[in-house]
Amino acid sequence: MRNFSIALIIFFSILIVLAEGFYLMVKNTAPPRTITYTDITALERDIQRLEGLKKSGRLSWQDMYRLGVAYIQRGRMEDAAKILEEAEKLYPYFYKTYESLGMAYFRLGELNKAIEKWEKAMAMSDKTQHLGEIIDRARMKLEINKRIATLENVAKTGDIDWQTRFELALLLIATDKTEDARGHLEKILEEKKDVPDVYSAIAQSYAKDGDFEKAVEAQKKAVELNPDDEILRKRLSEMERVREGLKSGVFHKGR
Repeated sequence: MRNFSIALIIFFSILIVLAEGFYLMVKNTAPPRTITYTDITALERDIQRLEGLKKSGRLSWQDMYRLGVAYIQRGRMEDAAKILEEAEKLYPYFYKTYESLGMAYFRLGELNKAIEKWEKAMAMSDKTQHLGEIIDRARMKLEINKRIATLENVAKTGDIDWQTRFELALLLIATDKTEDARGHLEKILEEKKDVPDVYSAIAQSYAKDGDFEKAVEAQKKAVELNPDDEILRKRLSEMERVREGLKSGVFHKGR
């Protein structure tokens, strides 16, 4: 009887150990709780709380993920990438960590890293199929950046025709490097003052900067050079509409 009691105690002890182990496993692998921030105050409060846990060494990988997401929403991309990389090392099996890491690297301009993380997320879950289109756009942006680098090297030699310089300017506008684009467009105007598309490109660069007074002024020159071009006239009409909307307060200025 005594031996039976001892065996029973051992049996239940093993069950308790197994149960505790199972609980810890579930706790360590459970996905992070999703938080929706209603305002900037709540976001900052959560960041401070999680940063406090990090300083005390009590930050789980789930909280690291949440802190990384909060950093992204706050625009702190370098901090987001750093903490999400830590979360990945602690638990490399959560697809949303890679999804968020990709976003952080994309916003930092590190496109190759972004693509790598997004592809990992896609390989881990069928809930990430939307990333395929984002990856395609990132790859396209990589190609645009390569083309810009090539054309900028040609421009530095001085042996560049105005059409190639114009292509460079358009690519710079597409990547929000509007000031650099205008520098090239102004150089084109030194030798070619009768190309309406050049003035229209200048107008688009100012529109991207939110300066619709200058945008309208440049677009008017494009229309004057080719008044029969319906596309140029439509652009002018739209720029004038936005300019008036900004003046009246209907629209708010911003890129």
